[in-house]
Amino acid sequence: MDFAHITPPVSPSAWLDLDALDANIERVNQMTAKVRLRIASKSIRSIEALHYIRERTPHFVGIMSYSAAESAYLLAQGFDDILCAYPSIDTASIIQTLPFVAQGASMVWMVDRLEQWRLLDEIGRQHGVVLSVCLDINMSMPLPKLYFGTKRSSLITLSQVQDLINHTKTMSHTKLVGLMGYEGQIAGLPEHLPDKAMLTPIIRLLKSFSKKQLATRRQDIVHWLNQNGHPLTIVNGGGSGSMAFTTSQPEITEITVGSAYYYPALFGYMDSMAGFRPAAGFVLPVTRHPEDTVIVAHGGGLVASGAMGRDKLPKIIHPPQLEILTDEGFGEVQTPLIAKGSPPSIGSHIWLQHAKAGELCERFNDLITYRNNQPIGHIRTYRGEGQCFH
Repeated sequence: MDFAHITPPVSPSAWLDLDALDANIERVNQMTAKVRLRIASKSIRSIEALHYIRERTPHFVGIMSYSAAESAYLLAQGFDDILCAYPSIDTASIIQTLPFVAQGASMVWMVDRLEQWRLLDEIGRQHGVVLSVCLDINMSMPLPKLYFGTKRSSLITLSQVQDLINHTKTMSHTKLVGLMGYEGQIAGLPEHLPDKAMLTPIIRLLKSFSKKQLATRRQDIVHWLNQNGHPLTIVNGGGSGSMAFTTSQPEITEITVGSAYYYPALFGYMDSMAGFRPAAGFVLPVTRHPEDTVIVAHGGGLVASGAMGRDKLPKIIHPPQLEILTDEGFGEVQTPLIAKGSPPSIGSHIWLQHAKAGELCERFNDLITYRNNQPIGHIRTYRGEGQCFH
């Protein structure tokens, strides 16, 4: 958008550039056309935005949710194929999904330990149904003095998968239908971290090694399951930062993509995300001018989750030559900024891009939609619909 010549109808507010979103959707479609596509709802957090993307994605298969309660909500909103990406012990919400499954919807639950699987099987037994299960395989690369990846799933090796499967032989109210092998260290780790240029070649080298290692391991596990009485209808990988790699793997049936649609600031530090456009962010009004070179914007926060660093801070898009005060950061209610050039006047606006895609929607009830540099309406976020999921 031409931020210099746009006046937002409300400020502070969140913005959604539909022209950029359309371009990002088209780019994702081109990069993932070989397999089915599942949208990561945590990166979107708006029912209207999820429908918008789905309608423009020919190979759309379903939604990857992030909690049992959200899964029930998505089913109630008309989505009929949900893969919950994280194990849940929220029995009440799991039960809420059962009527939708009885009407033909697909609802698949993630497990990596026997305790999680037993809970699902017991729910199935109590309600006289069979629940669908997906194994979460840890695609990290443990090294002697470095753990390259995320510490989430307990399943890393084929032997660990075999041991878990052997303990489920008497369970009759769950069925293994899928495997998720999310390569987080490939898909979500930027090569160009701020102030850490020396790490760029190391990260690239580790990613290259990790791709070879995880591809073989994931294929071996999928092959063993398919050959030993557990034919898989879902083999899921992803996500936005590994589209080219994931879709090239023969075992993959679907990829999950989420952040690529909004293209938040964190993904601007990644080699694989070239060509995407910022499609969402927020705008703050300038309300104070305490010093010649300091202005204050009303609003702030929106520092992203994860290990703390400058890459988790919002990025100032417009006006240029503004910098955050390192001693204050993005404030709770107001944010002071240093102007390296002519300072913006009181009543003008600061346009920013948040670091992680869906987290923007936890702070605003609406995303104001823009097309051709003009505000044209708004869409509700989860928050605006009165929803809050964890």
